[in-house]
Amino acid sequence: MNKATLKENRVHGEPVYPVSTYRFSCGPEEPLMDLHWHDELEFLLLVEGAAAFRVDTVDLELRPGEAMFVGSGELHSGRVLGDAPCTFLAVVFGADLFGDVREKVYDRYIFPLMQRNYVVPTKIGAETEAERDIVRLLRELFEANEAEAPMRELTTKGLLHLCVSRLLALGGENRRAEAPDGRIDRLKTVIEYIEARCEESIALRELAALAGMSEAYFCRFFKKYTAKTPVEYVNSVRIQRSAELLRRTDRKIMTIALEVGFSNLNHFNGEFKRRFGCTPSEFRRRAASE
Repeated sequence: MNKATLKENRVHGEPVYPVSTYRFSCGPEEPLMDLHWHDELEFLLLVEGAAAFRVDTVDLELRPGEAMFVGSGELHSGRVLGDAPCTFLAVVFGADLFGDVREKVYDRYIFPLMQRNYVVPTKIGAETEAERDIVRLLRELFEANEAEAPMRELTTKGLLHLCVSRLLALGGENRRAEAPDGRIDRLKTVIEYIEARCEESIALRELAALAGMSEAYFCRFFKKYTAKTPVEYVNSVRIQRSAELLRRTDRKIMTIALEVGFSNLNHFNGEFKRRFGCTPSEFRRRAASE
């Protein structure tokens, strides 16, 4: 069983060129983006359908031609809006692309951005010329990469420098963001704990103690950042694990339900249908036909 935590462990690009571009598509009944975070920075451009995203505590909706920025370490997730399929393009890139602490560009702009000392917008819409300029640059970046254009690495690096420059300019004057209070790190510790033990019985008091909070405060805090109660979140992790097992094995559904932490088959079936819009049996048949 995959025990990976919600800190994304995918390698984006390579050490000498820490950039990767992706295209994601899914139907309205499928999960679009599970909650996760990564150390790299990310721009995401919606090209089809509509989607709702959460970045830390910021909720936003994107339509085709709109984009968003995700900073280093920021928790983010998404879901499809409406009945139409959704497609987005993403570029994930490491700060190393801009040099290191010995260089002025990195020291003056990138390191403060990584530390959240710049206040920059999460959503990049189409209301201002500056926003439209970032979207135009992102389109050019994705077109170069999807077409495997000559010198696309150089083009991508140049366009990302321009995108970050425009993004910082959109934030207005260089203002110091509110210093983090450590609660996000405690939340990530809780999430990693759930990921590692989701098949076991997990008591609310365990999670609250891990975060150093009372149970009542922890529940409010957890829902503020994840949009789920702790119980809902544990169940969502279990359901995601069960989907992997349904795709990769021929084990009986009851066996899978027990293995991921459900003791009641009806409860498992109900949670699964709520997440994927179909029963486990239907999901397995669809996965087999793909």
